Amino acid sequence: MAVASFQPAAVIYREEQNFDWRAYAAVLVVEVLLWSVLLWQVQKAPNLLALLNRRPVELPLGVAACVALPVVLFLGFLRMTTEVTPTVLRVWFGWIPTYRRIIEVSTIVRLEVVNYRPLADYWGWGIRSGRDGERVLNARGNRGVLIELSDGTRLLIGSQRPEALALALERTMLRPGV
Repeated sequence: MAVASFQPAAVIYREEQNFDWRAYAAVLVVEVLLWSVLLWQVQKAPNLLALLNRRPVELPLGVAACVALPVVLFLGFLRMTTEVTPTVLRVWFGWIPTYRRIIEVSTIVRLEVVNYRPLADYWGWGIRSGRDGERVLNARGNRGVLIELSDGTRLLIGSQRPEALALALERTMLRPGV
């Protein structure tokens, strides 16, 4: 009896990028502010039981937000992975992917390595949209690969190694499915 197995496509290119230290610092600042407000509310109350009686929902929600926010941000967003296989380009954010974009290589009509200004052109890093409607997926730096799809959509993928990403995409475009 033969057993069928699923073989994942070979990965031709893979890049994992963590966000710049400033993103982590911003999370830390927000976290300190949240905990400060929470502790201020607790100190203001005559005792914890009075606080829980007066605000039965707010205190547990505040604690849950203070604990969950950094976990969700770190696991779900603050990392970008780019992968090229013989048939698709995949980009996702987070160790536990919360945002994923999959593009069939056969739909790519043009690509070029570009320099860009993340703050001036796209208001920062992450999942962004440009003024002309192009989608931007970036984690750090100011270099990437601008891709034009057959439907006219433009996508800019930030990379620390844009030449290698462009080369991997060009090779798969020349030999689809190989």
